[in-house]
Amino acid sequence: MTAFSSLHPAARILLWLLLIVFLQLATWATLALAAAVLLLAGEKTRQRWWQLFLRTRILLFVLFLVFAYGVPGENPGGIAWLPTFEGMAEALLHVLRLVVFLGALAWLLVPLSHQVLMGGLWFLLQPCRHLGLPVDKSVVRLSLVLEYMENLPAQSWRQWLTPTDVPQAPASVRISLPRWRGRDGLALLFVALLLMVMGALP
Repeated sequence: MTAFSSLHPAARILLWLLLIVFLQLATWATLALAAAVLLLAGEKTRQRWWQLFLRTRILLFVLFLVFAYGVPGENPGGIAWLPTFEGMAEALLHVLRLVVFLGALAWLLVPLSHQVLMGGLWFLLQPCRHLGLPVDKSVVRLSLVLEYMENLPAQSWRQWLTPTDVPQAPASVRISLPRWRGRDGLALLFVALLLMVMGALP
């Protein structure tokens, strides 16, 4: 994954989106392979991945229970209150997909500064101008939300509902955008073909 560290930010976002689509169809083996590749992406990526996991661990546990008890099947030992074998297998698969998703998100965010990430998103949204969508305003609003969430101090859920100290929005938002190069397109093509081959495997 470190081989893609110098890619255009828009190319990194597209690679991330390709991986997210792939995860929805991935099997146990391909999910394990994707997780192993992400673990080799570097120490900073692993640290960010762990932070994201800690922030979402309760949600992951709740989703596991929902799938484990929501899928019909055979109960272990015939005990009615236990989740079914099929439910636990389905729950583990979905949780693993989300965990790999968090790893992919960490891979996307770690090497990119806030300005570069917003620049890549702005680059990708340019075709939407022809549809009359306010690209600049949308990117600015998303940038402000992400910056606020990134700098938000730890607090209880009651403080979330009744915020007392709302930061003032800056007068402008800066973005940074390098030039698109030929290898960015080649990297996208290579990853897309690789994911298609992996998706075709049994």
